[in-house]
Amino acid sequence: MSKAKTIKGIKVQRSDQELENLLSAWVKAIVRYTTANKYDNPWWYNERASLSVLAGAAWTLKNWLALEEFSTLKRHRTLEPGVDSGSLRHGRCDLFVQSPNTSYAIEAKQTVQSIGARSDGYTFVNRAMQKAWADSGDLSNREAYRRFAVTFIVPYIPTSEVLIKKDGVGKVCPEKVERVIKNWLTDQPDFLGASMKRTDFAFIFPQLGNQHYSLKGKHYPGVVIVFEERYRAHRRQTISEEQVL
Repeated sequence: MSKAKTIKGIKVQRSDQELENLLSAWVKAIVRYTTANKYDNPWWYNERASLSVLAGAAWTLKNWLALEEFSTLKRHRTLEPGVDSGSLRHGRCDLFVQSPNTSYAIEAKQTVQSIGARSDGYTFVNRAMQKAWADSGDLSNREAYRRFAVTFIVPYIPTSEVLIKKDGVGKVCPEKVERVIKNWLTDQPDFLGASMKRTDFAFIFPQLGNQHYSLKGKHYPGVVIVFEERYRAHRRQTISEEQVL
């Protein structure tokens, strides 16, 4: 019996090695989970489950750490769009990640998006990215060295579009699933978000054709994670320098 095929990839702008390390660890965490649980996957639950995988991935890296759902200060939103100002209020940050050289404050959203023949493949992706972007703007710009809007995208295909008859039984065809995924990724080459700038992202579609990734007429082959950074005017160079000031 041949081993099921996996599609995976990482795209990082500006030679960002720290972020690439985190995304690589995330891909490995997904593979680890799905290898240990062939009847289950971590992406078809909810945002909290997906954040826990990302946090767990950070902890696997040497001298990295992560905290989920911690108390923080956020800004009251103003009536002026795009203005990062306003009084501070208490709130929660979805995820804080720290490496030896930098730190990330993350606000996240998760969306389920059809990539079938009758879908545009991006409507719910755009909505989720807009919401993550808005939430990341509420974080104080001192929350971490870098702030990110993160979107977990869970694409699905109507099962009827990827079935084949085998021994008189309908089964998910790995080749059909692969074709749909690759066409969708081609149509979404950069996953542009609210800032309309290129994003950093990774995707993992393990065990193509896994029959257990289907539920109620929908097949959920994998997950994409998109990082969209909110820049500030002046950033300190390292964590150690920030602690000295």
